[in-house]
Amino acid sequence: MAPRRTWIVLALAAAVAVGCGSTPAPAAPPEPAAHARAAAPQDSSVLAFADAQLAATADTLAPPAYPVRTNPDGTWLTKEADDWTAGFLPAALWRVYERTQDPVWRERAERWQEPLTAETTHDDTDLGFKMFMTFAVDHQLTGDEGAKQTALAAADTLASRFNPAVGMIRVWDDRDDQEKYQVNIDAMMNLELLYWAAQNGRPQYADIANRHADRTMRDLVRPDGSTSMFGGYDQRTGALQRTYTMQGFRDDSTWARGQAWAAYGFAMAYRYTQNPAYLDTAHRTADWFLGHLPPDRVPYWDFDVPQAPPEPRDTSAAAITASALLAMNELDADPELKDADVDGARGMLASLSTPAYLARDTPFRSILLHGTQNLPDGQADSGIMSATTTSSRP
Repeated sequence: MAPRRTWIVLALAAAVAVGCGSTPAPAAPPEPAAHARAAAPQDSSVLAFADAQLAATADTLAPPAYPVRTNPDGTWLTKEADDWTAGFLPAALWRVYERTQDPVWRERAERWQEPLTAETTHDDTDLGFKMFMTFAVDHQLTGDEGAKQTALAAADTLASRFNPAVGMIRVWDDRDDQEKYQVNIDAMMNLELLYWAAQNGRPQYADIANRHADRTMRDLVRPDGSTSMFGGYDQRTGALQRTYTMQGFRDDSTWARGQAWAAYGFAMAYRYTQNPAYLDTAHRTADWFLGHLPPDRVPYWDFDVPQAPPEPRDTSAAAITASALLAMNELDADPELKDADVDGARGMLASLSTPAYLARDTPFRSILLHGTQNLPDGQADSGIMSATTTSSRP
């Protein structure tokens, strides 16, 4: 069996970038445990491949042309720094620097991070994704005071999106919109910026993060552990008006990457708060995810579509949930739970490491094949940089 730390590194690497190849849908692999044992000796080579793909992306593109998803020929489609995905490449580069302490990776991360400095006041975007995983992590790893102040400024903007009547931070809507008040399950991943800020001079932000997590747990996590993507609220009374989707199959379906964000986000919230309800919710959402996987342990883009080709997979959701389970392993006290966490992650990571899903020996610039960013918008089976889920301990 590979050491647990190796699997954690692989999970973080695998979640960096997901791509599309011309490979056919894979046949069902052996049972997960046997598959994991077979894949374990290849861990170092998979990690080296992930690093090489990241280095090639960082060194062949130039900021502010941020990779978002792959084109049909495997190259990256790029957008500018105002896109919500712009933080994911520098975030991944910081994580390689954390692991290697190689100054080349720090230089790459700083170079790709720098154009995001002006994003601190861009409020109708996912500032936690964009600014925690870059500037806050920069400060954690290097002690850079300028990076800390940039991250705190972003936290101030994020906190300004909080409505006390709703008890949640709105997403996407213009701050002056008097009608809509939309909150998605993805926003759990923005809370780390507030929890971190609460430890770095903004203690009041912990209450905002906790209130948001509490209501997400109540409104967007269903009793069986599955999730709704969006809640729509009356911003005057705070009442939940409806739940719905924008990237899933239908309003009452379970979008695979949203389910992954929930498992990871609640595990992160527990790490900062030690609130057992958050860890329980992380387990319930992860267990539901694992219990609805196809035989090869990689989900289709939504759990309520026919679980067979030609429906596309979403390898990003598997990588994110594997990261969540390994985070839970570090948080759980019960040895049986800890073992179950690793076993669940290992089954997915073993499949992601196979030629059916790994982009090695293909023309694609990503690490993994067969991710689905937003199928309703026609973005299916292509590289998605937004699959990154790196985080750090407080």
